[in-house]
Amino acid sequence: LEFAVQMRCQGCADAVRAALQGAPGVRLLELRPEAQTVLVETTVAAERVRELLESSGRRAVLKGMGGSENANLGAAVAALSGPGAVRGLVRFLQVSPTRCLVDGAVDGLPPGPHGLHVHEFGDLSRPCD
Repeated sequence: LEFAVQMRCQGCADAVRAALQGAPGVRLLELRPEAQTVLVETTVAAERVRELLESSGRRAVLKGMGGSENANLGAAVAALSGPGAVRGLVRFLQVSPTRCLVDGAVDGLPPGPHGLHVHEFGDLSRPCD
């Protein structure tokens, strides 16, 4: 799995390394603070790795995943914007013929419940139907 992780200094990178160290099923392959990326090999869910990374005090977003099975099933990225300062990025990664991993972050929303819906073919002629 490859994650984008907010790292601005060596101390940040050290905190990320410490958060992953000793975690069962997670092996750190590459940590590049200058590129703000972390590459791991894992047998646990991507969400668990994200939680470990964020336990370092840094935000983390899944950038992609690889593997020998079902290679190149497809991926997409949606850049979101809304009123005011609402911005986000959502990634879609087809991990098997019947399963799609959706991961992302949206910033600038007021507190409270919010919803997100996906239009399969991008047809916005009937929004929210």
